Amino acid sequence: MWPDAGILLLLGTAEDLPGRFARHYHGRARIPRKIENEVRGHSSGGGTTDMEQRKSRAATAVVRALFLGSGTFPKLELTDADLPLVDRVITALKNLPGGKGKAHGGEAVLIALAVRHKRATGERQVLLSNDGGASVVAALHDVPTRHAGDVLAELACADTKLAPARCLKLFIASCLVSTPPASCRPADDSAFRCSRSGSACTPCDAVDGAA
Repeated sequence: MWPDAGILLLLGTAEDLPGRFARHYHGRARIPRKIENEVRGHSSGGGTTDMEQRKSRAATAVVRALFLGSGTFPKLELTDADLPLVDRVITALKNLPGGKGKAHGGEAVLIALAVRHKRATGERQVLLSNDGGASVVAALHDVPTRHAGDVLAELACADTKLAPARCLKLFIASCLVSTPPASCRPADDSAFRCSRSGSACTPCDAVDGAA
């Protein structure tokens, strides 16, 4: 699982979300240094708009919960061998509608590292991102993407105390710091109700099998 800065900012919008995320994805999630640095950059403050201030508060919460001390997830770096793929991914992202003028560095690093690990291990890799362009390019490399609503649904499936109605409120609040494409946004709390019957839940089991 490869979360981008937007998904990590979502976690910082509620006190209990970083811990829930850490417990659910322990041993599976990987956070590249570049993504950590992006979140730390948001936590440094600055900006006068409401969104910038919300991002700063959310980032500060994530840094305190997930990045201080020994750390929760492996922090990975690019190698020289990854750079050609990073360049191709950035080019692909820039060629998408609305992609020009954006840096795309974080998304490119995530996709390149996910592809590297997929090739090395043969295991399924999943991008966690609200970025529609990143999901398109990741899919070209057989890396599926889950957005903020999906992440909240997975956390709710893992702990029934996280009620669907609260998940919807958390999702709506998180859109003030990071928003998935309109077509992906849940319309009501049914998106956060696990469909598990007995021991089987196709959407949840598909994600649980990801590396």
